Amino acid sequence: MQELNSRYNPSEIESKIYKLWEDSGYFNPDNLKNSKKSKNFCIIMPPPNANGALHMGHAVFVTLQDILIRFWRMKGFRALWLPGADHAGFETQVVFDKKLEKEGKSRFQIPADILWEQIWNFTQENKKIMEAQLKRLGASCDWSREKFTLDKDIVKVVYETFKKLYDDGLIYRKLRVVNWCTKHQTALSDLEVKYVTKQDPLYYIKYGPLTLATVRPETKFGDTALAVNPKDKRYQKYIGKEIEARDVLGKIKIKVIADSAVDPNFGTGVVKVTPAHDPADFEIWERHKDEIPGPKIVINEYGRLTESTGPFQGLKIQEAREKIVEEMKRIGILEKIDENYTHEVAT
Repeated sequence: MQELNSRYNPSEIESKIYKLWEDSGYFNPDNLKNSKKSKNFCIIMPPPNANGALHMGHAVFVTLQDILIRFWRMKGFRALWLPGADHAGFETQVVFDKKLEKEGKSRFQIPADILWEQIWNFTQENKKIMEAQLKRLGASCDWSREKFTLDKDIVKVVYETFKKLYDDGLIYRKLRVVNWCTKHQTALSDLEVKYVTKQDPLYYIKYGPLTLATVRPETKFGDTALAVNPKDKRYQKYIGKEIEARDVLGKIKIKVIADSAVDPNFGTGVVKVTPAHDPADFEIWERHKDEIPGPKIVINEYGRLTESTGPFQGLKIQEAREKIVEEMKRIGILEKIDENYTHEVAT
C-alpha cells in the first residue's frame, strides 16, 4: 500500500485531478452520454481582459458559473461553458503604455505595425497566464471552443452586426463632444470617466453690461453665446439681443439666448455657451443652432490653445488660464474671484 504523504500539496493534487477531468473529455458537451437527445444549457464566460492576471472578482464569478455548469451537467443537460478572453482595447493600451514607460519608451516612438505586434504578443502572453489560472480554479470549460475577441470569426460577426444596426437606422453619425485624452491621443467612453470633487477659483468676468462666472476662462475664445434662464426676470431685456463687450483680443459682439438648462442660482445666473468644449453647452447650441454660431475649437488634441487665441496660442491649459486672468485684470474685465468654489471635475 502506498504511504500517504503527511502534508497535502494542493498544487500537485489539484493539477492531477484537473488533468483527469480534461482527459475525460466531458467538458465538451458533445462527449456526454445521450448528448444528441439532451437539452442544452450554455454560459458564455464574461471574457477577462487579456492585459494582466485574474483578480478576486474573477474568482467569484468563475466559482458561481462553475457551480451552475456542473449542476446542469449532472442533471443530464448538454452543458457548455464557453471560455474566452477580451483584447480590452483602450484599457490594454493604457496597461501596455505603462509597461513601456517603465522601460523608458513611448508608443509614439514605435512604428504602428511593430506596436500592433508587440501588443498582440502582450495579450497572448497574458491570455495563457489567465487560462492557467482558470484551470487552477477548476473551471470546467470546453477549451476546444475557446474564443478571443480578435479572432477572425468574432471580428466578422462584429462587423456584420454593426452594419445591420446601421442599415436598420439604429446607428448614426453626428457631431458631438467626446472625452479626449491628451496623453493617449484617443477618445474615451463616458464609462471610463470618473468625477472627483475639487476646489477651483471661480472667475467673474464682465461681458459688456453682463457678468458671468466660470472656472475655465481659457475657453472664452470659443464662446458663441451667453445664456440665461427664460424665467430669470433680471435679464429679460437682454434675451435675443446682441451685446458688445471688451475682450482680451479686442471688442466682440455676442448674442444672449434663453435656455431652461441655465441655473439662475449659479454665479450671476448668466453663463457662457462654449459648445466645442462642454457637453452641456453643446446641447444648448443644438437647441439654438438656428440663432447662434456652431462649435469653435480653441483647445487642440494636445491640450494646447489654438491659433485662434492669438498670443495665447500653444500654451497648455493651466498656463493659458493664468495669463488670460492676468490680461483680464489688466483691461478691467475681471470683476472678482471666488477662490473656494467646489465642483465635480472629470478625470
